[in-house]
Amino acid sequence: MDDVKDRDKKLTRRLRYLWTFELFDSFLFPVLLAWGATYLRQPVGVFAVYSTALVTWLLWQGAAYWWLKLRAHKTGTRIAGRFLGFFRVLRVVNWGLIALLPVILVMMGLSSLIVQSRLNLAVGIGLYALAVLEQVNYYHYQLMYDYGPDWRYLMNHRRLKRSSLSRALARTGCAGKPDDDTNKERNDR
Repeated sequence: MDDVKDRDKKLTRRLRYLWTFELFDSFLFPVLLAWGATYLRQPVGVFAVYSTALVTWLLWQGAAYWWLKLRAHKTGTRIAGRFLGFFRVLRVVNWGLIALLPVILVMMGLSSLIVQSRLNLAVGIGLYALAVLEQVNYYHYQLMYDYGPDWRYLMNHRRLKRSSLSRALARTGCAGKPDDDTNKERNDR
């Protein structure tokens, strides 16, 4: 019985950590971009701003999912199907937003409107790559293995674990049924 309570406490702490740090980071990146541009006195353009906005957008989705997951865990309920339906739409929209940036950059390059600064290039490349990784991490495969049970899963199975949100979306199918992976998460961790 104590083992179950201990696992529940650990999962609660983990879910709280996940949603609060995703939310914190969503505000941190734009602040760092503004500070860096001011401190380094380098202009930022569409590349850096769009990449920062894209990462922020994805982090808000991650924070929302982990908050819903925490709420479901604490109340012993499930994430409502309407929320999972929203994430299903966002999964597609996000890929569209990710694909749009190179198109915008090519159009701006042809018009000679690209801001050419090291900061714009570095932030743009770094955060664009992070946006792609976050999209994969939330909606496809878990890329972060900083938690003991996740690390054990990776070592035992020798492959990346499907993300929690990906599993939830797969279980709902097209009908948009509620997520019932709270117990599955406990078993996976």
